[in-house]
Amino acid sequence: MTKFLTRNTELPSYMVFPKFLLDSELSETAKLLYMILLDRTRLSIKNEGWTDKQGHVFIYFTISNLANTLHKGEMTIKNCLTALENSGLIVRKRQGAGLPNQIYVKIPESNFCQTDKKLSIEQTANCPTDGQKTVCRIDKKLSTSNNEE
Repeated sequence: MTKFLTRNTELPSYMVFPKFLLDSELSETAKLLYMILLDRTRLSIKNEGWTDKQGHVFIYFTISNLANTLHKGEMTIKNCLTALENSGLIVRKRQGAGLPNQIYVKIPESNFCQTDKKLSIEQTANCPTDGQKTVCRIDKKLSTSNNEE
């Protein structure tokens, strides 16, 4: 059963989808995998001790656990990890035989100075151009009939 959201609705746990992935050439599975890795990295940031000597945060996530999480095959996960590594979004550091890799999740530097100027037509219709005064819709006098001026 579903219900409508209200201002007091508690949202279920969710993951953040980075906007820069929308323009990425990565597969949808690789994008979801990155989102999961980024979410796990946020947990590592909160927990002490998940950083290396340089202060870089890392995570452990085995291929089999990633495959189970995404309901995909291990080969698909391996291909997606390689694609993420080739695109510079993650770095994997080998730990040795039988041990999981340390995974460092990275964010493109251009993402830090990015603005939301790329808006849809509906969104730009409500946005004033630079230098234009904004008027709240509530403050406008709205007419209830065509005869009233």
